[in-house]
Amino acid sequence: MKRIILSCTLSTLSTLSCLAMAFGEIGQWSSGWGQGVSEYNVSDAQGNSLYIACSEDRPVSMILTLNGQEYGSYSEQGFDLLIDGQEIQTPYDTASRVGANNFLFAWEALRKARTLQAKTSDGQFIDLPTQGSVKTLPAQGSAEYVCQTEG
Repeated sequence: MKRIILSCTLSTLSTLSCLAMAFGEIGQWSSGWGQGVSEYNVSDAQGNSLYIACSEDRPVSMILTLNGQEYGSYSEQGFDLLIDGQEIQTPYDTASRVGANNFLFAWEALRKARTLQAKTSDGQFIDLPTQGSVKTLPAQGSAEYVCQTEG
């Protein structure tokens, strides 16, 4: 009996842990805010996602999760975005002026995107939803836009 209770408890905690990491609706852009960070996320039905974190005191970070593997900021493996067919290399790497401009360009392109793909450094491609991006991602220069770059 104790094993059954323990098993059920662990299963519930595992499920809650997964739910806490994800937010928003599958298939469309969503936003959230916590601990001084504005968060933007889009995910598909398979659990793949693109996450963007912006704050007034830290450079932007982006994490692509594909088949459980993370790419981008905080990972040794990178990714590029293809927005309406135009490739933007490592849009999260803003340490140089070119990198900062790539991010700013990507942000505005994401707001208007009709198609969005990510290409990982190990050669995988993923199509991601664009629905709701213009309403979710604030325009540069607006009071809601807090994304900072390093360069």
